[in-house]
Amino acid sequence: MTRNINHMLYRTLIFLLIPFISQTQDICKGYFAHQEGTAWTITSYDKKKKEAGKLQYEVLFNEAGAEGRDITFMYSHFDKDGEKVTGGEVVSTCANNTFTTTFSGIMAESFPQTADVQVEISGDLIQYPNQMTAGQKLPDANVVIATKIEDGMSLLKVTTEITNRKVVGFEKIVTPAGTFDCVKITYDAKIKMILTKTISMVEYLAEGIGVVRSESYDKKGELAGYSELSELKRP
Repeated sequence: MTRNINHMLYRTLIFLLIPFISQTQDICKGYFAHQEGTAWTITSYDKKKKEAGKLQYEVLFNEAGAEGRDITFMYSHFDKDGEKVTGGEVVSTCANNTFTTTFSGIMAESFPQTADVQVEISGDLIQYPNQMTAGQKLPDANVVIATKIEDGMSLLKVTTEITNRKVVGFEKIVTPAGTFDCVKITYDAKIKMILTKTISMVEYLAEGIGVVRSESYDKKGELAGYSELSELKRP
């Protein structure tokens, strides 16, 4: 009798916990990779469709944070000749049905093309809601990428102002890594380095992966370059 009561209590407890368990598992379900071991490569091309470099990413950790889940990404940046330029780790957060990060498709545009440096990324974080609808406006952002050499001397700082972010709609995108159902986002980016460059960006994001294609356009509306998902490894 006691055993049956304990079994019933156990089943009742599990039933009551199901919503909480589902919420915990789904907190990162959105438009970015969140499963540990997920790895992918973004290949960048110039306006003539010649390879300009690669960014490789991997999800190292998905762990409980102060406000939700902290997702630690490792990245490595390679130039067009396959030489590693720099690398490091970036921590993003899943909380309140929103993925908050310091990087996006603009990273390929704003990464300094300088070897043997340390990179620090800061600024107002970029937000991607887990669920998006056509016509939805997204918050602006401001990302600062500062580079230093080994002795700590500042080398270069790139500031990117991201404005006019909007969800345009949904499209199916084909890349060398496969075919993906994506949300399409557009925004303007002002990149301040030695000179200031203003471009318009288009991003295509797939659920559970992130940016599978990004395109940059100059002031005349002509394609200035693009990046796309070339490799994908799921755990």
